[in-house]
Amino acid sequence: MLECDSIDCRLEGSKIETFIRTFFQSSLMDTKFFAPSATAFVLVFGIIAVSSGAVSAYAQSNTWYVGEGTLQDTFVTYRIEDILTNDSVPYEITIYFQEQDDRGAWIAPAFVVTQGKVLEGTLRLADNNLTPLGGGEIPSEMVPFISGYQNSLTFLEAYASKSDPKPLSGNPWGNVAGTGAAVIGPVGTETVTVQGGTFDTTIISYSRGSTVNKIWVADNFPYPVKALVYADVTEPPPPVRYKYELLEQGEGQPETPQGSGEIPVPPIRKSTVTAQHQIEIDWRPVEIMPREETVFTISFYDNRAFPEENVGYDFTVKDSDGNIIMEQKNKLARLGIAEHNIIFGDGGGKTIEVVVNSVNGVTSPGDFREIAEFDIVVVPEFPVSALVIAGAVIGFVALMTRFYGTSFGSLFGGRNAL
Repeated sequence: MLECDSIDCRLEGSKIETFIRTFFQSSLMDTKFFAPSATAFVLVFGIIAVSSGAVSAYAQSNTWYVGEGTLQDTFVTYRIEDILTNDSVPYEITIYFQEQDDRGAWIAPAFVVTQGKVLEGTLRLADNNLTPLGGGEIPSEMVPFISGYQNSLTFLEAYASKSDPKPLSGNPWGNVAGTGAAVIGPVGTETVTVQGGTFDTTIISYSRGSTVNKIWVADNFPYPVKALVYADVTEPPPPVRYKYELLEQGEGQPETPQGSGEIPVPPIRKSTVTAQHQIEIDWRPVEIMPREETVFTISFYDNRAFPEENVGYDFTVKDSDGNIIMEQKNKLARLGIAEHNIIFGDGGGKTIEVVVNSVNGVTSPGDFREIAEFDIVVVPEFPVSALVIAGAVIGFVALMTRFYGTSFGSLFGGRNAL
């Protein structure tokens, strides 16, 4: 019996066996025809074998595209760091391929975990390349992280989609737009181990000068296993544009992640998106309360952590929905330090955005905004209604003790009540 993996190949093998059996039965009935028949058999069998082998080789060609191997009722979890998302602070995203709608799009509940917060929504992903489509339901706070997902996990869909899968060896996939020519394609294989498992991968790579970008792809797995890609800048060293890694994969609906409820504590220092500047933010008092003044101190440093002077910058404060609470444009920190006094009207998460426009009169070069974002939490104040209720209860208890001449302890069953 011929050994084949594909259904088509097994069918062809069955036909060949039938042919052989019929041939020998008819030939042995008349020995004078055996020799010429045997010669004809060899020729025919050779033609069938060659053509059958050609079909089999074609069926087993090694190609890949974004979304290959996606299965219903499975999920993946990745840790992503994207230069344009969350100020390059890593976040985790879980995508659950729940089902496909009548148009073939994946209905995919998703969770994002960032700095102790959990964001939840439902994506509608194209079957062709897993890019987000209209019709999904996600909160506004989650939108930037979905953009980060598109910038990183599905980057290769521009070169390899279901309608245009690409080989995992041989010819390049195409050219990457940007400064200088950059050819992208397979350059070798590597067995890699990440938190989500061990995979035999193909390295998809492209280079700009001495900077080599790598994306590790596993055959029949919907997303790359991991990636490390640098930003296209005119002055080295280039910052990381994005990197990610598979943390988990599995079957069935994943559990909703739990937020840690962490409250940021000052001081906090972050680099801008191109890593050309460092910005530190401090505030007093440490516990930010509504309707009380908080003094924020902003300090500016270069990429070697030396203080900068004459820094032109923008200072913006937003609420959790992205609405601007306060905005101050074209401010100047002559000695590299500035203060901003803010009184918040309510509690909850807020974001402070600082943009470096210039240093010593020199405008920031490059295509990326020199921006850093800081998440802070305003502690919710005790509700006025709760204070009113508490006051009423205390007043009622005091009235009862005077009216009945008893003690607080006896009202609540105290053992030592008089």
